[in-house]
Amino acid sequence: MFHPGIEQNANRDRSRSPVSSLGDSDHLAPKITYQFDDEEAKDDDDHGIDWQPGWRNQFPWIGFAGLTTIVLATAMAVAILGISNHKRVKDWPSSSYPVQPNVLLNVANQIQNLGLLTMVAQGLAIAWWRKALKGSSLNALHRNHAYSYSFYAIITSGRHFNTIALAALMTKFAVVDSTLFQKATKTTITQQNAYMNSPVTAWMATDWPVNQGGIPSKNNTTKTVDAAWANVIDALTGKIANGKMHDLLEGHASFFGCPYRQECTGTIKGIGFAYDCSTTTEDVDYGLQHQSQQGGAASSYPLWDVAFNTTWATPSKPYASVQLDMLYADTHRGEQKGSCPGFLTRRSCEIRPAIVEYPVVVMTPSEEELREGNIVTHIKFYNQKESKAPFGAALDGQQVDELKVLEYRDLNETLGQVSTVGALEYVLTNLYASSARLVFETEWDIKMEGSQAQTIFYADKDTDEGDRCYYDIDKNGREDPAIGLLRNINTLSFVAGLYLNGAPAIDVKQRAAAGLPSQTVLTSVTGIVEEYVTNFSYMAGALVATLVTVICVLPVYWKFWELGRKVTLGPLEITQAFGAPIVAPDKYKNTHGDFDQVLQEIGKRRVQYGQLKGAPPGQMGIAEPHQVQYPDTVVRAGSSNGRLAGAGMGLVLGGIVAGLVGGNPRD
Repeated sequence: MFHPGIEQNANRDRSRSPVSSLGDSDHLAPKITYQFDDEEAKDDDDHGIDWQPGWRNQFPWIGFAGLTTIVLATAMAVAILGISNHKRVKDWPSSSYPVQPNVLLNVANQIQNLGLLTMVAQGLAIAWWRKALKGSSLNALHRNHAYSYSFYAIITSGRHFNTIALAALMTKFAVVDSTLFQKATKTTITQQNAYMNSPVTAWMATDWPVNQGGIPSKNNTTKTVDAAWANVIDALTGKIANGKMHDLLEGHASFFGCPYRQECTGTIKGIGFAYDCSTTTEDVDYGLQHQSQQGGAASSYPLWDVAFNTTWATPSKPYASVQLDMLYADTHRGEQKGSCPGFLTRRSCEIRPAIVEYPVVVMTPSEEELREGNIVTHIKFYNQKESKAPFGAALDGQQVDELKVLEYRDLNETLGQVSTVGALEYVLTNLYASSARLVFETEWDIKMEGSQAQTIFYADKDTDEGDRCYYDIDKNGREDPAIGLLRNINTLSFVAGLYLNGAPAIDVKQRAAAGLPSQTVLTSVTGIVEEYVTNFSYMAGALVATLVTVICVLPVYWKFWELGRKVTLGPLEITQAFGAPIVAPDKYKNTHGDFDQVLQEIGKRRVQYGQLKGAPPGQMGIAEPHQVQYPDTVVRAGSSNGRLAGAGMGLVLGGIVAGLVGGNPRD
């Protein structure tokens, strides 16, 4: 189709520019800037070539935006890995909406890929047009253009591999840093101490009952206890093991609220005791003492004695209490024959009812274990010191094992009454009263009463030791017997606080209506948790891979300022640069500025691919629809099949290599 204005404009262009055709760049004439006069400006809507090279005019803002996106997405990935390190799986980033770091890393990697593709796309366009501007062969321009869309073209480039191919290859290499970022995080099972707080409810008595439990006899001693105290004794013997109390199951438990498989540490108030103890020690040597007796008569010496008695309220002392009297001897083999020196410690303690603060640790098993009843909740209610006090050391405080006395509870009970203190004295006597004496008749022997003495004084070997007059009880890390006894008495008070009012026999939903006391305290939680752990070596590798990718892309931006307009690798833009009439605008015939301006005029022009009318047979092309027709099917023997087979093999080979080398894009 002939346009009368094209020839006129072409003639004028030739008069303005001495530049030869593409490919003669070695013979470029000096640059000439054409200035329009006023008449030409009036007659032409376009004032010549829109070409403005320079840093400011041609700065690649789109590529810079892609680079910025890469930096921000990489920083996002680093932040995710850093913040999630040693965070609990169920609580990160929040307990309401937990999300795995891999999911967020995948989002960051996708954003990073988007930035990389944007950066590479503009860089490849700049490099291609700079190559054309300097002058190149059509074969080289075709190869460089193929690198932008064909991985097969890149890996088969051979000696033609260049910075354009390298930049395009980086879009596939990016799979490395995404894989390293994903490998940088994993989950592990560990124990965390005091990592959160949790409210725990305890159903425990906070006041001692008055005149309850101890049934007096006619001779003014306590002859037995009531059913409530019998339940306490049953729980003491059946629910205490290894210094911990075993809670009941489901609605009959005493402690609620501690998360499954965790330990909740806090303090609760409950009934207990305050101790006021005095201590004396004396040196003894039962062996020499026996030898000093005339005639070698039979002898008896105290080794151990624990006794409890009730002191009733009087006008001058308006409360009843239990009196503990205790002695124990720690002796060893002496250097002199028949000698067994040591120390005899005497302690006298007033045991006074009080309200105390127990340091408790509630140990909750898993939900499945509780449901099946295989394991129950354990409660530890004291803190035993690691460093043990020496034998016979004074007991200056009102409590042991970090229990804290809050206030006394004066029980004004007198002789002959049903009494709580009488029940306490009765239970303590039956549980812990015991004695042991070292006797000599024809040889040394030991006589004991009560189970407590049997756990302290025992034989070191099976053979008879008739000449043994010593018992070394300060050995094997054993603590002072008085501390152990007071701990046992605290155990009794703790169990009494839970069972004396009968709370475990009542379902928890009905306890409040029954007037039973409870308290809710805030505890710190420790336990086995699943947490995220970041491998910073993998993260560093991902950062290095990202940096290498960016460095390999940057060379295609070299000398971007030499171009005078914004460029892309769009097919129509390249076609227009080759002077194809189909994309030549009617109005802006002289322009070679941004292609968007040209596209505004020709964008609605209809075109079609097919066999050109009036052209030699077999000539295909893109033209206006009325200038083409649908091509006839013609197959020339010996040519098409070979090309198809070669193309097929190339596609298969390219697909295999691409899958092995390039891999998939980021997840």
